[in-house]
Amino acid sequence: MELKIEITPEIAECVGLWLAEGDTKTCGEITFTNNCFPLVEFFANAVQQLFKNYNLNPRIYVYSAKKEKAKSLLNFRTNYYIDKRARRPYFIFRVGSVHATKQWKILVEKIKHTEKFYTDILRGFFAGEGNLKESTIYSQRTIRISQGKPNKFIERVLNHFGVTYHFSKGERAYVINGKWNWDKLAQIRLADLHPIKRDKFWRMYNSFKELHYPKHMLKNNVLKILHKPYTTVELSKRFERTLARIQDILIPLKKEGVLQDFRVRSTSYWIKADQKKIIISKIKEKYLTSLKRKEKTTTEFAKEMGVCWKSAHRRLVELQKLNLVDIDSQGVWTRIYLKEKVVVL
Repeated sequence: MELKIEITPEIAECVGLWLAEGDTKTCGEITFTNNCFPLVEFFANAVQQLFKNYNLNPRIYVYSAKKEKAKSLLNFRTNYYIDKRARRPYFIFRVGSVHATKQWKILVEKIKHTEKFYTDILRGFFAGEGNLKESTIYSQRTIRISQGKPNKFIERVLNHFGVTYHFSKGERAYVINGKWNWDKLAQIRLADLHPIKRDKFWRMYNSFKELHYPKHMLKNNVLKILHKPYTTVELSKRFERTLARIQDILIPLKKEGVLQDFRVRSTSYWIKADQKKIIISKIKEKYLTSLKRKEKTTTEFAKEMGVCWKSAHRRLVELQKLNLVDIDSQGVWTRIYLKEKVVVL
């Protein structure tokens, strides 16, 4: 019997749960282990619905240090066992069926290769293998995803969301720090499937006070967007940093020749030097347009623009500094045509 269903976000979340804490090697049963019963119930109900035509006989196994009886364990046959190592009861959901297991694994592979389900898969995987750590000494907040060894699929998913991470052999986990990463994972509601992790995640996330970037990250992010002109204020708002901090990035880059700044209506606009652009105001554009028609003296410009001689001369000198105009020995201004593109703001 071929499994024909509409894949929902809930099913994709169950795939994430199973990849985290299911038995992925066996060919004869679908299992899922966790100490959070709402997760076990969620997974069990989804599998039951998926294979409702298979006449399955699902079971729940409960392990605890004192063979505790759990309340309301669905309508499945429940077996209780002692595990003296268990600090709290944990549950194993199990369905034995070679055919259902085969169909389940086909479904898992299909969902794993569909990027639109990455959010749901990661949410399920974190519910199973994720944990949150906070340090009061350094006010550090860490998201961890436990894995005994590097997992290429999880790395692909994290890369898909632009999350920076490193794998710690000592912690046997993927370690994720930095508010910029928390922002991305909060947007996809990473921890919302697990009730305890959800509450802790949002408490920790809401305790962030200021965005801290790792070394050179702010500089690199600023450079990424300066193919277009931005003011210092616009950069400050975009990256949630003070004007002084943004200036600490911009000024050294200008000295290195990486950036240029252009004054337009008393405001500095920054852009990368390799963009080959010159930024001017609409007023200066009028002077350039006028020079297309005829070369002029400063007096002629003043009369045409309706301003005093001093004002016209100031605009023309500013254009001269940009190598867009020049003046001859007779006091006549001419336009210079450069390879750089003139951008009018």
